[in-house]
Amino acid sequence: QHGMFQSGNGRGEASITLPLSPLANAAFRSANGRGEASAALLITPIASRMFFSGNGRGEMASVVTITPVPTSMYRSGNGRGEMNASFQPAPLAMNNHLGGVGRGEIATGVFPNQPIGLGVILKGLLDGPYVSASGLMSDGLRMLASFPLTEPYTALGYPHIAGGGETMSPTVLSVEGPNAIVDWVVVELRDPSDPATVKATRSALIQRDGDVVNTDGISPVRFPGMSGAHYIAIRHRNHLGVMSAVPIGPSNTLITVDLTAPSTLAYGTDARRVVGIRALLWAGDVNSDGVVKYTGLDNDRDPVLLAIGGTVPTNTIDGTYQGEDVNLDGRVLYTGANNDRDPILLSIGGVVPTAVRVGQLPE
Repeated sequence: QHGMFQSGNGRGEASITLPLSPLANAAFRSANGRGEASAALLITPIASRMFFSGNGRGEMASVVTITPVPTSMYRSGNGRGEMNASFQPAPLAMNNHLGGVGRGEIATGVFPNQPIGLGVILKGLLDGPYVSASGLMSDGLRMLASFPLTEPYTALGYPHIAGGGETMSPTVLSVEGPNAIVDWVVVELRDPSDPATVKATRSALIQRDGDVVNTDGISPVRFPGMSGAHYIAIRHRNHLGVMSAVPIGPSNTLITVDLTAPSTLAYGTDARRVVGIRALLWAGDVNSDGVVKYTGLDNDRDPVLLAIGGTVPTNTIDGTYQGEDVNLDGRVLYTGANNDRDPILLSIGGVVPTAVRVGQLPE
């Protein structure tokens, strides 16, 4: 919350990326704080200074992206930064070098106030894989050989707008713990005057703790060229989508919305399932038509039975990435423990099989 290297000769080295989100005051504060990164230094945001007094020094071989630095990059003393490729503070509201002999060296280019559009810091939870005892989602899918490295929504017919085709590195799937990847989702920016109008979309990744991140597995989801307040919606291939109840404006270039908090109002009526202190996306929209149905025409139960063969209800499919896997454990089951039929029944109320659960996203 204060300094990364504060006083003395603190030194940090990172071989690929150093993400700090957020670093409230100074990255290198006083004395000879030093940081070296061979690829990238991503700080979102630094509320005050990057190099503050003393001989703070940072060396990066590829890129430094700081979004935003509201006051100064190098403030007093001999703050020094060296970058071989690019330095992109966006925006740098006041001073790059303020006082002292702050120094920055860049071999390729400096791009202050780089137009990076809106970033969305979003949280959501999927009911299917949610484990109430831990408050986290299970992450069995990421270990499947069939887990897609390219977003699956375009192939499923989702009409991306200024998005689609996002890909990720297999190394992103190696992260364990609360930040482990659960699945792909879609984030939508919707018109503040007409919530039925989608302005821009991005496929993104959702972590076990509900954080929705870019395909690098770390950073906020970005919408280049977008600005201002928007409704924020999240979709998943076999859950009902959820949207903020009102348009949300950005702080600088970032919009923050936590759809896991019941106190965060969602658009429509009963748009999420509330379990304890968490709000979840309703599970069971297997056919992705915006309605969860257990019986009748276009119901979501029959596809689960058909996926396992259609005749023997005790059959299973293991090691699979497909929409009939409602609880996202990599298996399709129609009966027995952890089956994929029961979540559909629970989403419609659990008692009357002819009831339906209608998604609340305006179309």
